[in-house]
Amino acid sequence: MADRSNHYALPDNLDLGQLQTTPEMTERYAALTDDYNPIHVDADFASKTAFGAPIIHGTMGLNLLVDALETTFGESFPELRIDVRFIRPVRVGSTIRARGRLADSNDRRYEIFVETETGDRAVEGTCSLGPPAPTSARDSAKGNNPEDHS
Repeated sequence: MADRSNHYALPDNLDLGQLQTTPEMTERYAALTDDYNPIHVDADFASKTAFGAPIIHGTMGLNLLVDALETTFGESFPELRIDVRFIRPVRVGSTIRARGRLADSNDRRYEIFVETETGDRAVEGTCSLGPPAPTSARDSAKGNNPEDHS
């Protein structure tokens, strides 16, 4: 069977998802991660810091990116390499959006980021996709081959 992996049409832009953060969500995230740093969950404490208000956990934005990438590419690209850095804090109550732009189609590399509703980036980095997963003859016959949808 010929290698058609270079023919898989990658989208130029990724609009991966959005999340409206709330104090309740941040509290649940703190419980999930066992990270009760008062900068995230204590409004009185946070008001006395340089941030002036509670900020979400940085990994909340990273999780939005990872979940959205997995939803976008599914099992057709089983290998994802993500390299990010946290740029700025995000206040609880902000809306965050996960996005991406194709940076190099030959390397299957995207510039990915999480931004606030004002367009300020909170997280940025790259995501490199491995080769497309091989499809079975049965999936190809059903039209489920991701390469058939370019």
